[in-house]
Amino acid sequence: MSGNELHESAKKPPVYGVSWPWKHITKATRGIRLGETIYIGAGQKQGKSEVVNTLAAHFIKEYGWKVFLAKPEEQNKKTYKLVAGKIAGKIFHDPNRPFDEAAYDKAGEIIGDKLVMLNIYQHVGWETLKADIVQAASEGCKAIIIDPITNLTNGMEAALANTKLQEIAQELSAMALDLNIVIFIFCHLRNPDSGPPHERGGEVLSSQFAGSRAMARSCNLMLGLEGNRDPNLSREERNMRTLVLLEDREFGETGRFKLYWDQATSLFNEVG
Repeated sequence: MSGNELHESAKKPPVYGVSWPWKHITKATRGIRLGETIYIGAGQKQGKSEVVNTLAAHFIKEYGWKVFLAKPEEQNKKTYKLVAGKIAGKIFHDPNRPFDEAAYDKAGEIIGDKLVMLNIYQHVGWETLKADIVQAASEGCKAIIIDPITNLTNGMEAALANTKLQEIAQELSAMALDLNIVIFIFCHLRNPDSGPPHERGGEVLSSQFAGSRAMARSCNLMLGLEGNRDPNLSREERNMRTLVLLEDREFGETGRFKLYWDQATSLFNEVG
């Protein structure tokens, strides 16, 4: 295809994708675009699932998107309550908190049939998940969220698991383009080679993602979630997180974005 053939179709000015739940990240990444894959990694219990549920709620509430969640490590009823909580700014799953039935029902009206989940717990295979993603896209889902991708390689020895994750990363990239969807892939991380562990504020690097080389090659964006859960810190310090933009294929951006988890609302709020 020649330049003359492309000139008119390429003349359209660039536009932002749909927003993230946080404006500074939206500005840095120019938004979220269909046809892309986005990897997000975090240490154990660092708030990865909170980000998953925040993204699902944001797409449903702000854009009316249908969202497909594959969370094999969590029961669907709990996932539903957590997403509803993000929409309402309430906590519905904790027996120590009063259950606000009116707020829950209102969130349910917003969710409707826009939240689609796998009817499975603890184990899922890649071939079946791949078919489920295709089915979800055919039914109108625009965002696919997998948490965590490493569940697909449970029981494999390290070298084989890494090879499998490379294969999955490449296939997911092709599927996002072919199906015109955005796919979020959440990942556990390898421990840092030196310095503090992730749960004590250790830095997240691209190389710590399982299958990192293939993911870095295939992804459009790669982000890490950092935080320090040291019990000697104040609650405010323990609830602070930093979302780090590690890889950006489109614009080559990097950046660090402060988020604060509000225990009263369960929401991650942008700081600064």
